[in-house]
Amino acid sequence: MRITIDAAGSDVAPWVAALRAQARSEDIQVFESGKLANILGPQWLDFKLRGTDVFHASPTTPCAPRSAKLTATIEDLHTKASHHFAEKILERAHGLIAVSESIRQDAIRVLGIDAEKITTIYPGVALEYFDPKPVYRGRPYVMHGGNFDTLQTAWRSLKPELQRDYDLLATSTHTDNLPGLLAGATLFVYPSIYAGFALPVAQAMAAHVAVVTSNVSSMPEVGRDAAVMVDPHDPEEIAAGITRLLESDDERAKLARYGRARAEKYRWEKCAEDSLAFFRRVAGG
Repeated sequence: MRITIDAAGSDVAPWVAALRAQARSEDIQVFESGKLANILGPQWLDFKLRGTDVFHASPTTPCAPRSAKLTATIEDLHTKASHHFAEKILERAHGLIAVSESIRQDAIRVLGIDAEKITTIYPGVALEYFDPKPVYRGRPYVMHGGNFDTLQTAWRSLKPELQRDYDLLATSTHTDNLPGLLAGATLFVYPSIYAGFALPVAQAMAAHVAVVTSNVSSMPEVGRDAAVMVDPHDPEEIAAGITRLLESDDERAKLARYGRARAEKYRWEKCAEDSLAFFRRVAGG
C-alpha cells in the first residue's frame, strides 16, 4: 500500500519518520500540493498521485483527488482557514484523524461529520522533551504558556513571598534549549482557552514537571489526573492552583511522576502505530 502525505503548510517530518520506522509493506511518500494543484485541480493531483492508495491532505491542500482514498488530520476548527479545509477536504474524506477526543467531538457537533469516520490519534512529543537535562537559572522559576493576561493577573495576586521567590518565564520567549528549561522549572502553568491538542502540557509532563492547566478543551484530556485543572478565565482559581503546588513539594513530585508516566501515550512511535492501523482500515474500506 502506498500512502502519500501532503507536507504543504505543515511539519510532518517527525510523523513521516515514525511511520516509515513502523511500516511493514507500506510505502510512505511525501508530496507538496503547492500552487499547481490549486490552479490545475483534481486532474493534475490525480496525475501526481498515480499509484497512491491513500492520500493524506494537509490544511492547505486545495482540492480532493479522485484516484485515491482521502484522509486528513483535524487539528483546529477555530480559524477561517479551517472552514475552507472542512468544505474542500474534511467533508469529502474517507477517514479522518482527530488530534484529541475533544476536537473529534467538536467536528461531530460543528461539522456534522459521521462519528465512525473520525479516529482519535494523539500526536507525538519530540524525543528531546523526554527526561532532558534540567537547565537551572539563578533563581527558581515557573514557566508558562497561553492566556498571559489572565495569568499575569493571577500572578500579581500570589502571596508576596511567592512572587519574590519565583520568576515567571514564558516558553515563547525561550526557544534555546526549551526542553532543558522546562525540566528545570518548578512548575509549568498553561491556562489556555483552546487547544486542539495541548502539546505544551504533554511536553512539560514528558520533562517531568508538575502542571497547572485549564479545565476546558483538550487540556483535561491530555493532563487527566497528572495536572491541577483550573478555570482559565478565573485569575483567583489560577492563583490558587499555582499556590497549591508551589507550597507542596510532595504534591508537585506526585504530579510530576504521574505526568511522566502519562507522557508515554504521546510518543511518535505510538502515534505512528495507530496511524498505520487507521490507514490500513481506510484502504481496505
